[in-house]
Amino acid sequence: MHHFRTHIHGAVAALLVLGFSVAAAQMSTLPAAGAIADLPGPPKNPSIFSQMTVIWQGSLPFQNGVDVRGHVASIVREEIQSPDQNPVETTKLVFDEDRRVIRTIHESSLGVSTASNVWVKGRLQNQTAHHHRADGKMADWDEWQHWVYDANGHLSEFHAGRDNVEWNYYLNFKYDADGKPLGYEYRDSKAGGPPTFTEISYSGKTITLSRLDSVRRKFYEQVQVVDDRNRPVDLKVSDLSGGQLKQWYRVKFKYDNKNRVVEQNTDPFKLGDGDDYSPIPGKLVVEYNDERHSGQHEFFDPDGKLALHTIFSFDRDGILTSLRVLDASGKELIGEDMFVDPQSHRATARPGNVEWEVIYDDFGNWTERRRWFTPADGGPRVMTRLVRQTIAYR
Repeated sequence: MHHFRTHIHGAVAALLVLGFSVAAAQMSTLPAAGAIADLPGPPKNPSIFSQMTVIWQGSLPFQNGVDVRGHVASIVREEIQSPDQNPVETTKLVFDEDRRVIRTIHESSLGVSTASNVWVKGRLQNQTAHHHRADGKMADWDEWQHWVYDANGHLSEFHAGRDNVEWNYYLNFKYDADGKPLGYEYRDSKAGGPPTFTEISYSGKTITLSRLDSVRRKFYEQVQVVDDRNRPVDLKVSDLSGGQLKQWYRVKFKYDNKNRVVEQNTDPFKLGDGDDYSPIPGKLVVEYNDERHSGQHEFFDPDGKLALHTIFSFDRDGILTSLRVLDASGKELIGEDMFVDPQSHRATARPGNVEWEVIYDDFGNWTERRRWFTPADGGPRVMTRLVRQTIAYR
């Protein structure tokens, strides 16, 4: 097991994740995995760079998504810790004639999960995922999700649950004459439970999303100002504090012609408990060099002082392959990779840097992603992870 980290601490460390902002939008291997987040609503906000994100992305992880070129019939993906080991995880994806995922089988030492998707007229209607634990300590179980659409093709109901128990029920979706969503209602299940309401309103370039409890008391508000390409350029988020709705944070964005954030400016506010996913106060400036597949970030604190400078590289799909952190003088800060002995489970930190090597086929799809660790002491580099992808084309 390996974990890469740099010698940067505190809130500024969260800026390490900014390198991952180059990642191209990718569909989850389970299209319904983010179903609730993808309910009809205002434009999606750009990724918020937070302290929590760095915890799981700061190790330059493999990004498990499906974004393939060509007429693909199936993909078999194997994840290996080192070249001489058997796969620790195997995933198979099966596509229909319209290039949509219809079946996913994921197998590891923990067990097997099989998901089936049913598409009707181009819309995902049902998904069922069957789970089996290898150790037998838990009975098999099913998770399911179901979408209902109206005559205009708009979502009208969404249901989700486990086995015979419904956990989420979204209903009463409303739209204006142009098909823009106006809100919906949520209950724990169709049988009952106190409702919560989501309301969406529009005023020129301003879009307001409000969440209200069962007595219609507002407990959350998001106000977006969008540009001519419907991208959020000004975002204000408020929630309940001391019984009153108060602004939590405000952040502004600028984009390039590829819809990548090139500037993020967050107003000062006090980071506290519950702010792990919040933007860090200050100004971020991002530069991309697409010809060289590289770029850099500069982050300035609210006083305008340079707090972090990073340089990065990315692959053909915009996914980060390397990240280097520089101090104020431009000197590179060496990271560490944690090597865990599989027998003793003892972890040893080795100074050095991590980089992904990517191999492609003739269609431009990757077939191998190799994670390399290069020790700072000049020793030979070590492959710490290998992901193989075998693609069958129609």
